[in-house]
Amino acid sequence: MEDTPPQPPDDRDILNDLLGRTRYFILDLIGFLDTALERLGNTPLSARVVRYLTRRALLPAEAALRRAIILMAFQLEPAPAAPARAPAKASARPPSPGPQAAASPRAPLFRMSEPQPRPVKYPGTNYLPEELMPRITLLTEAALEARPAAAPPPAPRDPAAAFRRRFEALRAAYEAPAPVARRWRRRCAASAARTLSSGKIPGAARSLGQNALSLLQELTQAARSTPLLNTS
Repeated sequence: MEDTPPQPPDDRDILNDLLGRTRYFILDLIGFLDTALERLGNTPLSARVVRYLTRRALLPAEAALRRAIILMAFQLEPAPAAPARAPAKASARPPSPGPQAAASPRAPLFRMSEPQPRPVKYPGTNYLPEELMPRITLLTEAALEARPAAAPPPAPRDPAAAFRRRFEALRAAYEAPAPVARRWRRRCAASAARTLSSGKIPGAARSLGQNALSLLQELTQAARSTPLLNTS
């Protein structure tokens, strides 16, 4: 009896292997952030610490999860349609005004879009088109009177609070990625091209190691081959 030659893995096995490696990669980065925050304890997060934690773990974890969610979006079954609600009966007596409950803060949502590279404003050439030519305004009384009032300075942002909300959104999307995948496919299909950065992968630094960089690159190539992102 001849031995059956080994069969090449199908696409589903390759995808499951990629998503499995991605899961452990993200879990390792979440553990790194949990350990760092636990060691800091009640010490306020400085802007320097926030930048380090964001660059070291939060950005690559978000980039990996974002690509994994795109791959999952095309593997999930469509959600069942919600049953139609019966029309509410009109009440003869208006409801009595009760004490208003304090609105609970909205849970942060995982962001499925990445910043795109900024276009070159001034091309490297001696020629400038008309729209890029400098404008000269004569300081007449009419021009000075027409100047709008200066806008008030924006309120200072708390980098620690923004970091914690992003980390909370990352953890929630990691633990329950299916709703995020369905929401992205339903709401963001029209702007799918802006989901992934056309430049460098966010958080892809040499400090992650070659295995992590290869995983992020493999995730990017697989995500770009999905129907909504494949523009070839």
